[in-house]
Amino acid sequence: MKKLTLNHSYTPTPLKSINQRLSELTTENDPDESNFLKLAIERDEFIQDYIKNLPDDEKREFVTAELQVNGALVAYAEESFKASLKQLSGLIRGRKAVKKYR
Repeated sequence: MKKLTLNHSYTPTPLKSINQRLSELTTENDPDESNFLKLAIERDEFIQDYIKNLPDDEKREFVTAELQVNGALVAYAEESFKASLKQLSGLIRGRKAVKKYR
């Protein structure tokens, strides 16, 4: 999978660190979904705390930029989910074929 770009001009340094780990995870051939979930939750919690302390004008700009990043994360998660379903479907079909020839 292609590397996700999760940083934008308003990304604070601590969030860049989380984004780096998340981006590296998404480039792996078989990424661990539990690590993805853990990092996504850590990212969300950081953002929720971060926007509480922003002035309204900065908050609007940050949130607007984050909407695009979140869209990319959602698209990645959906693509990963579909790939997992396809792999599971193939395993189930293979299992049925093995039982048929036993």
